[in-house]
Formats: sequence, C-alpha cells, structure tokens
Amino acid sequence: MKPFLVRWVQTTRVVLLVAFVISCGGGSSPRSTAEGYLSALANLDFPGAAQFVTEDGRSNFESLRNVYSGLTPEEKKKFKVADWVVTGETVTGDIATIDFTFDVVKRGQLSLRRIDGLWKVDQRRTF
Repeated sequence: MKPFLVRWVQTTRVVLLVAFVISCGGGSSPRSTAEGYLSALANLDFPGAAQFVTEDGRSNFESLRNVYSGLTPEEKKKFKVADWVVTGETVTGDIATIDFTFDVVKRGQLSLRRIDGLWKVDQRRTF
C-alpha cells in the first residue's frame, strides 16, 4: 500500500505543477490563436472559429457567416481559406498582426487583441 501512496503523491505533485505553469502562462499566443481560427475556417467550422473572435467583433463575424451561408457551392469555393501558412507575426503590447498566405499565392492578415490574457481575432480590424 505504501508504494501506491508514494506514486499517488508524486503524480498529484506533477499534475499541480503543470496546472500552475499553464495558469501562469498568460494565455494563448497570437500565432496559436490565428492558427486555431484559420483551421476552423478551413474546415467551415464557424462555431469553432467564433471562439477565437473578440466579443465586440462577433456581430461582424456573424454577418460574414450569414453572407457565406447564402452563397452557392461554386461561390463558396472562391472564398474558402485553404492550404494556409502563417508567414509573419508582429506583436506590439496587446495588439498583434498575423500575416498568412493561402492557396499558394493569396495573402491575408489578421488583427488580434489580448483581452484578459487571451489573444482574440479582432474581427472589426481584420475585415
């Protein structure tokens, strides 16, 4: 029974240490936020993409979503963000800009803001 207790205490310490380090990390990075947002959009996962958008940008995001949902399948192909790659990141305080390419030759840019330690896509400045 004693070896079990020792392993349990050690495991608990490791879990608590990991949780502490994660909580002190200050949240996501601009790059990981942009990658999550772009991945969700590439998969047409609008609820998933919405979680990366600032609260005050949600109405703009929902407007874009509604416009997209009204397009024909052929029109939707023109607007799909596919084969994207983050090519640059500029961070100035609580504002970040992420540059990316998609479909090989097209370029895009996302504006992000840090809110309560988490980076969010600022939909009002991005589109």
